[in-house]
Parts: sequence; structure tokens; C-alpha cells
Amino acid sequence: MARLRLENIARDFSDGRQVRRVLFPTTLELVPGQLTVLAGPSGSGKTTLLSIIGLVLRPSEGRMFLDEREVSALDDEQAASLRLQRYGFVFQQPMLIEGLTVRENVLLALGVQGQRPQREAVKKADELLTALGLAGTALVQPRMLSGGMKQRASIARALIKDPAILLCDEPTSALDAESGQVVMKILKRIAIDENRVVIVVSHDARVFPYADRLIKLENGAVVSDTTENYMAETKIKQ
Repeated sequence: MARLRLENIARDFSDGRQVRRVLFPTTLELVPGQLTVLAGPSGSGKTTLLSIIGLVLRPSEGRMFLDEREVSALDDEQAASLRLQRYGFVFQQPMLIEGLTVRENVLLALGVQGQRPQREAVKKADELLTALGLAGTALVQPRMLSGGMKQRASIARALIKDPAILLCDEPTSALDAESGQVVMKILKRIAIDENRVVIVVSHDARVFPYADRLIKLENGAVVSDTTENYMAETKIKQ
């Protein structure tokens, strides 16, 4: 389990001539057991916010806490170590390596941590693939999979480290509607059943009904933040 707390987090970028504020002071608490969607148009600040949460960017102002530890001022080495230990990432493109099997792609995440894949790791990888509807794909190469299947394999790769926090940047935007639904149902199940912090960045309104919490950003600021009861009539149940 993990709990994230952001206190007046803001971010500026400079082109060398002027400083531009891309994220205005934002205070949020993000807890396990719910799927949170960060929504907004391009340039709204949602990806910047996700990057700060993921310890990829440092805030220009404010503080962020993971559990009770302040993590916003960690140096690059400390931030990288914490990302490897506590975070999993799913991107718009699955970024699977051709020439490796699906199982080997999943196990790559452990290799990055310096862990040599052993029998237990292989077993866990195969169990994750089965749980994600990819039974029988462990020994095939990614080119044999559909787009939705590749994205599910990338989720398995993110989960092999058993992360407390799963961050997903536009995970459905390159998928057809049916595959996108499958991926979102999986992410929702991971949040609720496995009690993880799951955050999805998306501008796709088809994603919104899966959210337990929907945070909308515009022009670098949070303009609305719902509770788990939002859109009760259309919310998709497990």
C-alpha cells in the first residue's frame, strides 16, 4: 500500500528567456483502492502532474510525500531507486521488444532492478499473463499479438515488480474501443482488488466512466475533482 500527498505542487519551465508556469499550485491526496483519472486537453498540465507524481520531474514549488516520507526533493539517484522499488509505468505505446518473447519482455522489468530471472519470476510472469487474458502467449513474439494484447503484456511487465503505484499515460489512445474497454477494466480491477494507487492520464472521454475519481485540468490548474460517486448513472461496475 502507498499513499501520496501533494501540497501546493507547481511547475515552471523556462526557454532561457522567460519562465512559464505549466502547473499551478495543486494539493491532492491519492490513496490506494481507487482508479484516478487525470483528464484534460493537450497542454492542460496533466502529463506534467503525472511526471511529478512519478518522480520524473521535480516540482518548482511545493512538496510531495509518499506515505510520510517527503520525496519531492530527492536527488536523481534517490528518485530513480524509489521509482524502481515502488512504481510501475504503462505508456501509450507498449514498447515491447521484438526478438524477445512476451514472457522475456515481462521479465525485463526485473532485469532493470538487477534481479536475475529465476523459476519463481518466470512462474509469476506466466501467472500475470494468464490473469490478464494472455494465457498461451508467453513464448510468442510481440508481433503475433494485437494492439490490445500488447498493452496487456505491458501491464504485466509493470506489475511484475509488485508496485504500490501504477501510473498510466494515455494507455488506451492507440487502441480500438473494445480493446480500450478491456484495458480499463483490468486497470480498475488492479486498483480495487489489489488495493493499489492507479492513476490514468487521458483525454479520451470513453475512459471517464471507469474512474472512481476524475480530476480535470485546464491551463495548468485543477478545475474539478469528483468523488467516487460521480456519474453514478453511467459508472461501470466490476
